[in-house]
Amino acid sequence: MFDFNEHFIELSNAEEEKRSLSFMLLILAGLILCLPLLGLMWSVPGKEVFSQRWILNISIGGGLFLLVFCMLYFLAWPYLFAPAFLTSLRARYRFNRTTRKVYALRPKKYGGNVVLDWDRVQAHVKWAPPTSWTAEQLASDEMAREERLRSAGLDSNLLLYWPPLDAHDPHRKGEEVLWVGPTGSDESLWQYIRTFMEEGMHAVPGPSEHEWLRKGFSGPGEHMEETVMHGSHLRDDITGTGTSSATYGNYAVNFLWAPLHSLAERLCYWPTFPEEWNSDCGQKRRESGIGPEEPTRWVCKP
Repeated sequence: MFDFNEHFIELSNAEEEKRSLSFMLLILAGLILCLPLLGLMWSVPGKEVFSQRWILNISIGGGLFLLVFCMLYFLAWPYLFAPAFLTSLRARYRFNRTTRKVYALRPKKYGGNVVLDWDRVQAHVKWAPPTSWTAEQLASDEMAREERLRSAGLDSNLLLYWPPLDAHDPHRKGEEVLWVGPTGSDESLWQYIRTFMEEGMHAVPGPSEHEWLRKGFSGPGEHMEETVMHGSHLRDDITGTGTSSATYGNYAVNFLWAPLHSLAERLCYWPTFPEEWNSDCGQKRRESGIGPEEPTRWVCKP
């Protein structure tokens, strides 16, 4: 959660933790791409500038470079690197009960920024992508739908769906989809959002210290404590036995990832809500930092 107040709650979605892995793979891909260039440098001739051997090396090196570049650009970039780099740092969803709107910030390639009517939303509390079933099977076979639901497990997500304004519209105008919360989000998160929107902040518990997300960019230490280690610290708090060996092990495994993640964040931009939306109900909220933000109550300004 980014923000919690009487007017709105602001949430994000999953997969942020994979940015450091993607950055490491991007570095490795860059090194692989450089190998043909290094081969070309080593083959620079002395006196025989146009020797057959030099021309052969140029052809082989250039062909390898072009092959590796095409593989990375057409196969790896769209599915692995594009969602993590040169894009929005995080998706931001403001569920505003005062305006009865949902304000979503997301990259253009995933639908772009949008303002949605809360009253039209439909929740799929354990949605998972089809794996071994086709869309036709899921539409016509009840057993396939039941099997898909059972196999969802921890890979499921809370999906919020806005149907088309006109069911017969071939362009499906008004249709939108948002994935909300971390991987494994289900009905509990939906009931939290729904209760807040229908009854107010007094009807739901405030976020715990482990549930806040940092606005803006994070340093290596901040990312380690706030994103990577929060689960371990939460388990230690529940057991009451102090810092466990598992937590120390988690530190040892992940301390190299934190700088990579912090560097990877700098290849993205931090999205901000357009002022004309007035999604903050007239109280400007900070765009950096983590934790509770004051005030939590104010009169809505048009």
